[in-house]
Amino acid sequence: MTELRMTSTIGLAANRQQADQWSLVLRTANIPSAIELEKHSWVVKVSPIHEKRALREIAAFMEENSDWPPSSPQKRVQFPVLTKYQPPTILMMGGLAILYVITGPWNSESEWFAHGAVSGKQIIEHWQWYRLITGLTLHADVVHLFGNLLTGGVLVHFLCRLLGHGLGWFLILVSGAVGNLINILLQGNPHNSVGFSTAIFGTIGILSGYQAVSKKTAAVKEILLPLAAGAGLLAFLGSGGPRTDLGAHFFGLLAGGVIGALFIFLPPQHELIKKTSLQINLFIATLAIFVFCWWLALG
Repeated sequence: MTELRMTSTIGLAANRQQADQWSLVLRTANIPSAIELEKHSWVVKVSPIHEKRALREIAAFMEENSDWPPSSPQKRVQFPVLTKYQPPTILMMGGLAILYVITGPWNSESEWFAHGAVSGKQIIEHWQWYRLITGLTLHADVVHLFGNLLTGGVLVHFLCRLLGHGLGWFLILVSGAVGNLINILLQGNPHNSVGFSTAIFGTIGILSGYQAVSKKTAAVKEILLPLAAGAGLLAFLGSGGPRTDLGAHFFGLLAGGVIGALFIFLPPQHELIKKTSLQINLFIATLAIFVFCWWLALG
């Protein structure tokens, strides 16, 4: 048998692995080949009598496998703090803590409390509606602040995990403002209050209302757990005294419950929750509302 001389180079392989692939393709087609290392490059050689057929086989193999391995889909760049599964609870709650450091506890002579507290007289007689929102960001003392940050932070986090960061915070803001409004309308002009706890009880209401209506056979614990957390927060803050506004807590809970129950009837609720652009826009809108209301209060 005459030994064929491998003198025709059919291609430079990118690496040894590719050279082995080409050699295997040629072997399958009954074309003898050899792999050699020349000037730091791997080359595949065949006999001159097989050169044209070898080139056709390699070209067909390369064309057939041009999309292999499939490229992994490019990951979308997202801000972790603005995703559904990492709601910006720490960012918002940290903002409340920073504002408390600036404003301090309740002081009737403080400009912050004079212009930002929920005041029945100013809201009803002078239409200073922005107080319904600015009052949520003020706290009477450090006990109320930490109660809202700790217990409230957990509840807000779970709500944002359920509904998304933007929709969650927007509904929290609405429930707190509505709770303050109902409380003022029923208690009259002399009533004053501050604190984010109204919005926290609104969060409890949203969670309970949503769970109760979204599932035909909702487990009792899924409805009672947020209420139990609210009872713990109420025990921590105290159920009486001049610095505990039970009316605001109750009406915040009521407003949240109605909002949570009604939200389920929106057309494609799951599609709304999944829309990243909607979530980001609502979160930015929530921040803008807080800033705008304080601008009105201090301006």
